[in-house]
Parts: sequence; structure tokens; C-alpha cells
Amino acid sequence: MATPPETVADERVPALPGPLAEAYGRRWRSVVDGWASRPGTTLATLGPPGTSSHLTAVFLAERHGLRVELSDTFDAVLAALVDRRVDQALVPSAYQGLTRFHWHRDLRLEAYFAQATPEYGIAAHPDRGPDQSGGQLAVAALWEVRRIFTDLAPPGLRDREVRWVDADSTQHAAEILAAGGADLAVTNAPGVDGHGLRWVARRPGAEIVWTLFGRR
Repeated sequence: MATPPETVADERVPALPGPLAEAYGRRWRSVVDGWASRPGTTLATLGPPGTSSHLTAVFLAERHGLRVELSDTFDAVLAALVDRRVDQALVPSAYQGLTRFHWHRDLRLEAYFAQATPEYGIAAHPDRGPDQSGGQLAVAALWEVRRIFTDLAPPGLRDREVRWVDADSTQHAAEILAAGGADLAVTNAPGVDGHGLRWVARRPGAEIVWTLFGRR
């Protein structure tokens, strides 16, 4: 039987009920068999390189001979799949617009699995910190990860008014900060490393559910 990307044995976790386990296995058998029969299947997800979506897509691509195509937004990923420019789309369950994939009449959910993200946290520019005057903070972040700022902000930042600078990805948030467009950013470890930032506060990655969509 084909297995999901990562299976962790833990006797403390009860096994899925039989019908659920069978349905889960059937989905993965079908997906993996399809990849084996069509080498170079194109998997679209959110870029640029270094996003959690990109890292998860690479995880699959290296094991199953897939080709990864990155888009600037999930709207663009959806359009590429609907227009048949890619074969499948990889979308995290945390994405606020996921229902557009679920309810699209031309798409179907092919499989799902759990996979951890890299570290996430609050980053600052290496040569400057946020203004200490106590005024408003500009924070670059995806809508989906704004909560991380609330959870991790140290005491000196926790009570400051925040002006959110919308970002399309964790890497875009890091890019905005590096270019001087924000005081802080909520990003991941590749964003910090790739843009020469420094951590203000960070937390381990979270295990989230990833979804694979194809066309009907």
C-alpha cells in the first residue's frame, strides 16, 4: 500500500477507524500510482522558494519525480489548475481561501496529509530594531499567521498598536522587512536566512494538514 509522505508510529495515538483508514489509503494509492505512471507531473503551489508550501512540494517532488511550479498567490495556483497549465495543486489547510478549491465545480480533493512547517516567528532587520518611542508598529505578515505576532511578541512590543502590511507569503513578508517597508515581519526560518534578518522571537514549526487538488 502506498503510504502518505510521512508516517509516524505512536502507540498513544489510536488507529483510524477501518473505513477512514481504507479511504485514506485508497486516495494515496491512487495519487502515487498516478505519479508513477506520469513522470514529471506538475505540482503547483505558493512561492517564492522558501515558503512552507514550496518546502512541502519539494518534499513530495524528490520522492515521486514531480515538477514543482511556484505562483505568487494561491489565486494564481487555482487559475493554473483550472486552466490545465498544471496537473495538481498543493494547498495548506491553514490558507483562508481553501474553500475556493473545495467548492470549485471543476476540481476535486485527491489526497491530504500532515507535514510540519519550518520554524516561524517575529523577525527584525539586522541593523535596526523597531522604533522604541512606543508608537505604531508596521508588521509585514500573511493574514493566516498574524496570530503568531500576538502569541510571541515580547513585553516591549506586546502592547504597541500594530499596522499590518499585507504579504503574499512568508518570503514576501521577509522581503518587505528587508527593503524597509515594515518594522517587523512574521516569517519562517528560510525567510530569515534568505534575507539576512534576525529573530526577535520564534517558535517550532506546526504540523498542519496539506491538501492535494486535481481536476475532475
